[in-house]
Amino acid sequence: MYKFTNQTTEVNNVDIDLRKNIEGLTKEFSISILYIRNCKFVKCKCFDDTNKCGDPNCKLCFGSGYFASMEKIPAIESSSRNTNASSSGYGGLKQTNIGVTNQTAEIYYIQQQYTPKSRDILLKVTWDKQGNPVDIIKVLEITDVYEMRGNNGRIELNGCSISERTDLVRSFNIILKSLPRKAVSQLSKGGKCIWPSETLKN
Repeated sequence: MYKFTNQTTEVNNVDIDLRKNIEGLTKEFSISILYIRNCKFVKCKCFDDTNKCGDPNCKLCFGSGYFASMEKIPAIESSSRNTNASSSGYGGLKQTNIGVTNQTAEIYYIQQQYTPKSRDILLKVTWDKQGNPVDIIKVLEITDVYEMRGNNGRIELNGCSISERTDLVRSFNIILKSLPRKAVSQLSKGGKCIWPSETLKN
């Protein structure tokens, strides 16, 4: 149904409710991840203007240097591009961000209502029987977002290319384990964004 290119993708000649079908596929094939959303317009108090980064152990911004939120969302993971294409980019070499140790061939499909953005973070975690996040498996940074649109131009699904950030696993594990029980309980229920001012409350 879909093909990834460096252009916005369009789905043609269909007369079905794509979002409803995507919702069904998401329920059947998705995994639960933690999504870190960064607001690039609001710097955290830990932001270092000299080094242009935040404190990796900061509980307010999750180490991003900007105002951030954490949310449990469903995503479908897929390997649909080869590693060479990921590392070299389209039509030539592509500069890698500092801290990126492995550019994988993985694509994460995320429903349109979550509006993923480049440089936001996906956390692949283990969950206990109560649905609480336990340990970080991978820290993944979104490098590109591909909007998949229907005939009317409406965004139906987003495909996210990612880079693995092994340098951030330890700091995110520390943050995850230091979250108060109230915050962890909210995460386990899913769907609700947890903002820094709330995560610091016991």
